[in-house]
Amino acid sequence: MPKKLDPDTTPGEKLLRLFRKLMLEGKRHFLVELASEFGCSAQTIIRMVEEIVKVIGLHLDTGIEHKKRWYQIKTIARNRLGLDFEELRYLCVCRDMAGSALPEQVRERVDESILNLSMLMADQAFEDRDKLQKPQFNFFSKGKIDYSKHYTNIELLLKAADDREICQVFYKASGSAEEREHLFAPGKILCMGNALYIVGATVKADSFAKIHHLTNLAVHRISRVTPINRFYSFTLPEVELNSFGLPWHEPKTFRIKFTPGKASDYIRERIWADNQKLEETADQGVILELTTRSESELLAWVRSFGREAEILE
Repeated sequence: MPKKLDPDTTPGEKLLRLFRKLMLEGKRHFLVELASEFGCSAQTIIRMVEEIVKVIGLHLDTGIEHKKRWYQIKTIARNRLGLDFEELRYLCVCRDMAGSALPEQVRERVDESILNLSMLMADQAFEDRDKLQKPQFNFFSKGKIDYSKHYTNIELLLKAADDREICQVFYKASGSAEEREHLFAPGKILCMGNALYIVGATVKADSFAKIHHLTNLAVHRISRVTPINRFYSFTLPEVELNSFGLPWHEPKTFRIKFTPGKASDYIRERIWADNQKLEETADQGVILELTTRSESELLAWVRSFGREAEILE
């Protein structure tokens, strides 16, 4: 009996791995490449493919290209998920757009879920599912934060927010030499400027029933999260997702004048808040009026324009 090319893998494991590869990667797989990848002979690959078709009942395309045999699984049954392949592409676009702020663990789960959905859909365009692995959008971010090492804290905060559970949070603020302990009631996690923030409120140890101070914590500055099995019943303020900046105080309205040229063009091309108003000036500049709950953030933003921006009131 000839010696096995891969003695550490059972025939059953190879069969399952081959089935998964053929199903999830909607493209032609050449016999010689499969034999090399799975560490077995071409005859073994042919036998396993025949077993998959016999048991599962899938439609198998095969042919010869450049004198090499290839296989490709196609499915022709209509999907019962209420989705079409174009909708799946939109999910992929959302994944690409949010990818820069997602922890690696989340990105991997999203990718796997999209591929599994494409398999379950069994769409007539199913042979194109390999395209889902290729990003259609690329985003460049400066100073990107790696949230993979913060994944456990993110999971704890999300669960605590769902359960309305107070957490002991150790947090090192920007510019601070030491971290501080907070009793924190977590709400929503927001993304702004390629960074994640948890919106919530601090409470005091002698009064878990009321808000001590509304605050936002940068997720990457949290070193430890510990749920304490105490729950809050108060209502956290709703976050206006299309407002300027994170909520810190009562709403304030500002009018900012931008000089003609690049600065005013930049302002016109973007939406800064749902409540914004744009007013053209006689010299072809523009005045932006908006309401914010983050005055310090707005002032820093205006200063970044230098002499090209001025707060009127």
